[in-house]
Amino acid sequence: MGLVAGLLLVVGFLIMVGPSATRPVRLVLRRLSLRFPRPPAAAKTANLHPTTGKALAVAARLSAMLKQQGMERHVSALRHACGRLEHDEADGIYTMQEVLRHLRGVRFSDRDDQEIFEGLAGQLRKALNDRAEQLELLPRG
Repeated sequence: MGLVAGLLLVVGFLIMVGPSATRPVRLVLRRLSLRFPRPPAAAKTANLHPTTGKALAVAARLSAMLKQQGMERHVSALRHACGRLEHDEADGIYTMQEVLRHLRGVRFSDRDDQEIFEGLAGQLRKALNDRAEQLELLPRG
């Protein structure tokens, strides 16, 4: 009985204080969100071209989605391509484009997840194409 009364007291206090009291609660809930966590920005991307950094960030988000679905082989291929992109941009772009070709066949059971995945893949493809154009790379045949 005392636990219920204490809980009602806390809820009443939060209602009286208003929206400013719910801000910390929202921050905690946002941090606890486990749907598709974004990896922290790495310091090693600081000396890369912004377009390349964007491609790496999108690839990390794709990797997190694939890992959540248990597609470790695709995650490994993405990590390998990211490593090559960090060390040798031109070779990394070609490698990442090859990985994207293999990812075309990936299908998720949830339609929303599939749309998010395809959107991220499109963002990655655009960033890679933009950077390839900036570097004046020819498509590999």
